[in-house]
Amino acid sequence: MDKDKKTQIMEIIPVEHQTNLSDFALFLSVMKNKRAYECTLSIIMDEPNLELEEVKVEQVVLNKNGKRAIRLDAWAKDKRERQFDMEMQNDSKGDNIPKRSRFYQALLDTPILKSGKDTKYRELPSSIIVFITQDDIWEKDLARYTFMEQCEEVKGLYLEDGTTKIFLNMASKNGSKELVSLLQYMKDTSLENPEVIIKDKRIIELDKIVREVKESEEWEAVQMNIMEIAMERGLKKGIEQGIEQEKGRINFLNKKLLEENRFDDLRRSIEDEEYQRKLCEEYHI
Repeated sequence: MDKDKKTQIMEIIPVEHQTNLSDFALFLSVMKNKRAYECTLSIIMDEPNLELEEVKVEQVVLNKNGKRAIRLDAWAKDKRERQFDMEMQNDSKGDNIPKRSRFYQALLDTPILKSGKDTKYRELPSSIIVFITQDDIWEKDLARYTFMEQCEEVKGLYLEDGTTKIFLNMASKNGSKELVSLLQYMKDTSLENPEVIIKDKRIIELDKIVREVKESEEWEAVQMNIMEIAMERGLKKGIEQGIEQEKGRINFLNKKLLEENRFDDLRRSIEDEEYQRKLCEEYHI
């Protein structure tokens, strides 16, 4: 990449969008690496020997025509046929995250079973939805909240439908040292981060992959794309602001002309933009 363009990127894109796993773009670029996903999920699930068979990022799951589909951030299937979906959710206040997890879990199952009476529901694999948030949705100061279906009347009686929803909270330090260190690493992605209290070998391996990704041509292309989008949005915002400013100037001019009974000037300014500009100069607006 051209050095000047790279400098432009560093100036336009906020630091947290260049360096941290909590950023959507870097999260996707890293999680497409199966080993990176394994290291992350192994800590989350507290399964040191977890092995993934397949990984996909930004996988689209279609719905019925006219109904909302979903785009999964990072989908995976392990050796035990369990399905995982990991979502980096930085904006937890923009919508109802628990209901979103319900919708995701439902659509995750949709393409699995074949049609026909010979297909048995027992063939439906377990599915685990993981949402990683910056904020504490339930405000109980826990790093991890795990939800499974269970009976209200009989304590300890679980539905055992194979579904689990996990919500990870970067704002809390109350959890296993490995999990808290992982979440703090995602928030500030550096092994020098003092909040990474356990330099777990999986976090060290994850960090190696993150550094490799950030040094790759593919990541430079992603950053260029982010920069172009940011510039387009900035240009659009600037145009919109310019239009609003221009409207304000003209409204102020019209008001002054009306107050001073300069009706001929008002009529002429509406028809003649050049004359309108001269009047604006006259009023220093």
